[in-house]
Parts: sequence; structure tokens; C-alpha cells
Amino acid sequence: MKTIPIFFASNDKYVPYLDVAILSIMEHASKENRYEITILKSDISDENQKKLKKHNRENFQINFFDVKEVIEPVRKTLPDMFYYTLAAYYRLFIETAFPQYDKVIYLDCDIVVKADIAELYDQEIGDNLIAGVCEQNTWRSPEFTYYVDNMLGIDPKTYFNSGVMLMNLKEFRKFGVQKRFLDMLVKYNFDCLAPDQEYLNVICHDRVKYLPNGWNKQSFPEPPEGELKICHYALANKPWHYSDTINGQYFWEYAKKSEFYNDILKEFNNFSELDKRKDYEMFLGILAGIERLKTSEKTFKKLWFNEETGMLWKNQVTD
Repeated sequence: MKTIPIFFASNDKYVPYLDVAILSIMEHASKENRYEITILKSDISDENQKKLKKHNRENFQINFFDVKEVIEPVRKTLPDMFYYTLAAYYRLFIETAFPQYDKVIYLDCDIVVKADIAELYDQEIGDNLIAGVCEQNTWRSPEFTYYVDNMLGIDPKTYFNSGVMLMNLKEFRKFGVQKRFLDMLVKYNFDCLAPDQEYLNVICHDRVKYLPNGWNKQSFPEPPEGELKICHYALANKPWHYSDTINGQYFWEYAKKSEFYNDILKEFNNFSELDKRKDYEMFLGILAGIERLKTSEKTFKKLWFNEETGMLWKNQVTD
């Protein structure tokens, strides 16, 4: 029986939506495989852990791993200023915290799976570090396209979304992804908008296998490339807040089967016009952040890009 390792990260606030994601995975899981879900947790109550563990079956196992255990081994090597912010980078510590795996799937909680997730695990990845899907918001927003190109120094067409990834941990370890990340963080502490996604893009930028966006279809009106496999309700497009979220019907299909359905429904009914305004203000805040970064001297491109020779990602970190 083949093992399919899957990772999420969550806290109590996101447990109801995580439960929906897990139910959707179970719906399409093959009896021929064993699915091991590890939840990198921060502040998930014992009660909610017990509720999630009710999904355990002969070939379906849910485990919890405290994010602090991921951080602690490197704590003493870093300045104190980074200790409490490292939890935001949990994905980058899987390679050392889980040596038993050579390849894993990482998923955000705000997703619904419409196929056997083992199909993603079985993708041929070669010596690439990651298999994933290009960020679909990049080309829709001139401001964000400008940001990726001129502040990250990455071709916007190659900028991937880190919410659905097949991670080649064997190659992560050979390449020293975690070490490179920590070296970059301590030496530069780049000024950016979405640090966890952007460090991954910078480090892995030329070793990515790009998949059809049906494997990570965000809530935009364009049809998916190929079959719709995973719906990703990224940014503010949450079906538990908005009735017109694209592909939101698939979320509610599994939400109705969840023990947390009443909590989800309450969240939907209580999401006010003021809350929607706050979502819009958050979007405006992102645009303002891009404007601010135009004058920053600590962007990836300014500190990490050589105009004559191109990007020196590999050479600027001591192996």
C-alpha cells in the first residue's frame, strides 16, 4: 500500500475549513493507498483535535505536529528578533522535521479537492524542487505584475502559488533549501508582501514543474486548464463569506457533511457589510504596500539581482 503524505497548517480559527478540505480528500481517496495527513498546528484545542481525528480510518490517518517543534532546532542559531516570526514559514521546515518522507503534498486549508489527491503525488517531478501552479492573480493585476517583476526580480509568468505544492524533499535536502532560507532571512530579511511564498519562489525559481491550473484553480472566471482537480479560495474569495464565490458550491457540498457546518453557516450569516469593507481595505492595503516597496532598499531585486549576470540565487548563499 502506497503512502501519500499530506501537510496542512492551521489554528483553531481555520479548523472548520480544514475539516471541509479533509472531507473532500476522503471523498475521492482510493482504498489502494494510505493517506497520512499531518497538521502543523498552532493553538488547536484538544476538542478540535479530537473532532478532526474522528476521520481516522484504516487507510486514513490524521496527526498533529506543533509548529514550535519545527522551529526549536534552529532557534539558537538565529537572532532573537526572528524567533516568534518563524512560525509563518512552517512549509520551509518540513524537509528537516520529517526525514521519513522524500516527497510530500502541502495544501492550504481554504481548498476543496475534487480528485484523488494521489494523482498529484504521482506527478513526475524529476529533480525539480516543487511541482505547482502559477499564481493566477499576478497577470490580473498590473500592480502585482509590476511587483513580481520589479521587486522580486522574477518573471511574473513563472511566479507560483505556494498554497498547493508537491514538494520534492529529497532534492530540498540536497539543495539545502531550509539553510538557504535561513541564511537569506538573517542576512537580508527582505522587505516583501507574502514572505513564505516569495522566499520559496526566489529559492526554487528555476526548479519548478508547472502544472495545469486545474490543480490549483483560484476563484477567477476563466475555465481551468484541463480537469478541475482542486478549488483554491485564495485571498478574500472565501465561500463562507461571499455567496458568489466562483466554485463555492463545491465548498458547501462538503461543508454540509462537516461537524462544523453550523459554525461555518454562522460565520457566513454574520459576515457583515463592515466585514466586506474590511476585505476591500485589506486589498487597498496590499496596493499601498506595493507603492511603499517601490522606495525600499531591501527588496529581493535590489539586494539579490546583478544587472550584468542576472540572478545569483545559488551563488550568494554559502553552501
